[in-house]
Amino acid sequence: MIRFNYCFFINQNLNVMKNLFLMRHAKSRWDENVSDQFRSISSTGETKTIRVATYLKEKLSLQFDKIFSSNATRAKETSVIVNEILFPSQNVELIKELYTFSSFILDDWIRKIDNEYENVLIFGHNPAFTDLTNQLGNDIIYNLPTSGFVWIQFDNDNWKYINKGKTIKIIVPKEIK
Repeated sequence: MIRFNYCFFINQNLNVMKNLFLMRHAKSRWDENVSDQFRSISSTGETKTIRVATYLKEKLSLQFDKIFSSNATRAKETSVIVNEILFPSQNVELIKELYTFSSFILDDWIRKIDNEYENVLIFGHNPAFTDLTNQLGNDIIYNLPTSGFVWIQFDNDNWKYINKGKTIKIIVPKEIK
């Protein structure tokens, strides 16, 4: 007699959630004779970024499906520091369109993210990050400081249709001891 074993897998979370992680670039240098896009980070910015990345590693078990960064020098340098601490085996994709200060442009870009990615980290700029946090999250912030980090979770399985999400975590460097 032939017996068949049937396994039924019940997906308890049929509505997959999207998680958006935003990290503002580190404090930049102002003593360089270069245009805004090419300013590098300061030693203070590097220290604060290391502090935030170390905190994330020790306190939160985060995994990212995809990591994007503005192509501005200060955002790239910030992503390199965080990359070495949090996700050394992953690549950061540099995106020219993420060098924006507009939450409208950023929001439009996010809604075009491939839906295979559930957990997306973006390195970028203000005021776009502060405005987007207030627009998409359920907490209001006055300003996302340099090296600041935000986690917003959406009860939605499609980036195109994300709506008001839940602000899970806001990390401000000066609050980390």
